[in-house]
Amino acid sequence: MRRFLALAVALLLASALRPAGAYEAATTHAGLTEQAALHSKLHERLRVQFGYDRGLLQQLIIPPADAPALFEVLRRNNPAHGFVPDGRGRQSALSWLVAGSAVADSPAAFADNHYLDPLTGKGAGNHPSAVDWVADAKNPMGVSGFLTQYAKAVRAKTPGERERHLAGALLAAGAVLHVLEDMGSPSHVRDDHEAHLQQVGRDHRDIGSRFERIASLAYGRLGVPEPTAEVRRDDLRSFFTAKDGKGLADITGRDYFSADTLPRSIDLEGRVGKDELGRLLAASVRRPAPVPLPQLDLIGAARGAVTLTGERGECLARYRIRNARLRFSTDDDCALEQLALLLPRTGAYATGLLDYLFRGELAVYAKASGVSAAIAGAPAGAGTLELFWDDASGVRTSLGSIKVTGASTGKQLGKGANAPAQAVRVVALFEGVDASGQPLVATGQVELKK
Repeated sequence: MRRFLALAVALLLASALRPAGAYEAATTHAGLTEQAALHSKLHERLRVQFGYDRGLLQQLIIPPADAPALFEVLRRNNPAHGFVPDGRGRQSALSWLVAGSAVADSPAAFADNHYLDPLTGKGAGNHPSAVDWVADAKNPMGVSGFLTQYAKAVRAKTPGERERHLAGALLAAGAVLHVLEDMGSPSHVRDDHEAHLQQVGRDHRDIGSRFERIASLAYGRLGVPEPTAEVRRDDLRSFFTAKDGKGLADITGRDYFSADTLPRSIDLEGRVGKDELGRLLAASVRRPAPVPLPQLDLIGAARGAVTLTGERGECLARYRIRNARLRFSTDDDCALEQLALLLPRTGAYATGLLDYLFRGELAVYAKASGVSAAIAGAPAGAGTLELFWDDASGVRTSLGSIKVTGASTGKQLGKGANAPAQAVRVVALFEGVDASGQPLVATGQVELKK
């Protein structure tokens, strides 16, 4: 646990004002992640699979002495934000998840890994794309870190150790959600790093995205809207981008402009026919979509700003003609219309990804013939099944491990020896892949009747 936290927080110690690379962490990201958790199945999975009766409200402790740098970062935030541990290092499971989301874009080098252009599959400059970053084994706050801490949250010997590792898993899960949530911001998926270099506050060092600052000011943390219906995908990558065009980055990049990917201005000096206007519009577009409608209201644009609308009637941009030039722009009201649709959609993807990460479920049985485990959630492929028993004080002891080839939902995965007489519960842990070859960790437990 200490090594995981040391690796993670060594990369989080950037406190000076810097260019903001994402929806603002303490407000928008915290709110999106919190909403995703509340609309996911995580509460029930913490109760049933891990045995924490209070679910998302379960208090988990990371002793401050184990991770002083982490606590230094978190305590720079206002405790009212809802993810700052108390003096003992204690806060709820939900708060640890939100904390991971809140620190995922520090330092600036991390924030630069939160871009993905679905047209090219690349990130910003020489940085890895967002989806490659969360899957990178070198990222301690990525999926690899999550899976490692998840397994240790089951395998560790004492209740205190298991608490710390579960908090670590939630921190990593929150960081992964943060990166996906950035795919709901147009500049992150339209290769528009320049949009994050605007001065957004009175201090000349307060540099970031005006669009994302508007989201923070308009919604804060508690006002972030609820997700639309949960989005389910078959693998991690497809939450970000997929061949079917239904990844969050695909949709956001297709539906909206960002600050520096609006159509270029068009010179209308002289008489411009319909065909010529169409050619000029095609040349002005920086990306394949969205495109200005060919029937632009040029008469109205000569009188004042006209709104270019999306499929759901929201403002995509304004356009007007001044000094014989057709210019496109966005304003704060336009951004607010977009955010009212973008944030619920982003939350729906985040909800789905959280359930995907915690999709592994086992049903555990203790009979006279031995302890067995069956797949109750996502079908499993090859891996290792490990069985444990707990004594009355919660000390966990291994009953042994079994190499397994997999099982479909509802089928037995493996069977081992019976638990000793002093056992009060038995626990199972599967580490391997699911039926499609994606990494999977699953757990389950059952209390023993005496």
